[in-house]
Amino acid sequence: MHRSRLCHFVIDVSDLDQGVLFWSAALDAAEELVPENSRHIYRKLRLPESEVRILLQRTGDDKVSKGRMHLDLEADDVEAEVERLEELGATRWDHQTERGFDFWVLRDPWGNEFCVLQPEFPELLAQMAPWSRLARSALPEFDQREDTANWRLVIA
Repeated sequence: MHRSRLCHFVIDVSDLDQGVLFWSAALDAAEELVPENSRHIYRKLRLPESEVRILLQRTGDDKVSKGRMHLDLEADDVEAEVERLEELGATRWDHQTERGFDFWVLRDPWGNEFCVLQPEFPELLAQMAPWSRLARSALPEFDQREDTANWRLVIA
């Protein structure tokens, strides 16, 4: 007998430092240490409400088509969340209003798609702390090293 479980959701990025800055701010995640000999390829983020980690993987491969997996983020105010993510560097890709759903498909700075949906699990969403507004100019420059293990921007 053996056990298995989902442990990582892997996101390809061309720049690990930028990836940590974007995804830690987007998901309120904290960086966890990986072995020093792996830091040039991988960076790991811990989500505040999950035992699943986001694993950022450096790749030089160009994105050539739609990804076969993606993240869905739920929000009680979809437009406000999309605007917050745009301030972090995401771009709007497609607004879907089919089959009784109304959601946005966005792309992270590396072209990876992810969605912002209306609440699917309102009881879990209600447990999350509200986001403060964040201006893009308040983000650190991507070429600067930051202490991302303790990084959460909260700007009134």
